[in-house]
Amino acid sequence: MDESSTQLVVFSDLDGCLLNKADYDWSAAEPMLRRLEHLGVPVVLSSSKTVAEMTELRHELCVPEAPFISENGGVIHWSDSLLPQNEVSTVPAENVATATSRSMILKVLAELKKHFQFRSFVDLGVEGVMANTDLPRDKAELACQRHSTEPLLWDDTDENVFVFRTKLTEHYLTLTKGGRFWHVAGHATKGQAMRQVADRYRETTSRGITTAAIGDSPIDQSMLDIADYPIGIPAVDGRLNVDVDPHRGIVASKDGAAGWAESVGRLLDQLGFDDGNQ
Repeated sequence: MDESSTQLVVFSDLDGCLLNKADYDWSAAEPMLRRLEHLGVPVVLSSSKTVAEMTELRHELCVPEAPFISENGGVIHWSDSLLPQNEVSTVPAENVATATSRSMILKVLAELKKHFQFRSFVDLGVEGVMANTDLPRDKAELACQRHSTEPLLWDDTDENVFVFRTKLTEHYLTLTKGGRFWHVAGHATKGQAMRQVADRYRETTSRGITTAAIGDSPIDQSMLDIADYPIGIPAVDGRLNVDVDPHRGIVASKDGAAGWAESVGRLLDQLGFDDGNQ
């Protein structure tokens, strides 16, 4: 593919992909992040993390200005250049909520807690989130600043997961397994948010765009399904927990940040990117 014919946009999950699952280290991916920056390829971060968490993390990663997808598609944080006009939202102007509010989700969970055993973030509090994520206090506090999702630890039986999901469906809510937690949300998905962001990029360029999506867990599948180039990152034990189309996708041979860098490098080679021409 002629690299000048379209604009490549990379959508990426964080934990278990760009960040290592255990220690959140991303040093192995830093050279590839800088290469993408040099090539002018936007990296759109997409995570279960909150807007507050992702804003801080984006600065730490030194990712150039781009939108990001928060709370598994529940909120899109728009960059200034792509901010849609006349959006109505319950969160700050640059953050567009796309799903059910957290307050509504918590009302439903409070009722279901009478029948099922689980601990959501509101139950865990900052101390509990710290204990279950190894996050320091300041980052755990950011993780609790949610708009449209509620993560939870499932303490009930595997069989009751299906019953629990059915009850949530009756309230127009969804239940999806992430890397560490189950996530209760409205019907927004990472894939739906990705499509909105991709459409905005298409509106702002005459070149057209090519999308790549990187994920490691079922909650990322909606992104991989619609990407031109889906990329799967295996777990630490080597298992691949996403489906990757073998005709258009890439599966990394390593987990975490090292696998992220490897697979993005393979994608750039496949698409014929030449750093010397930038």
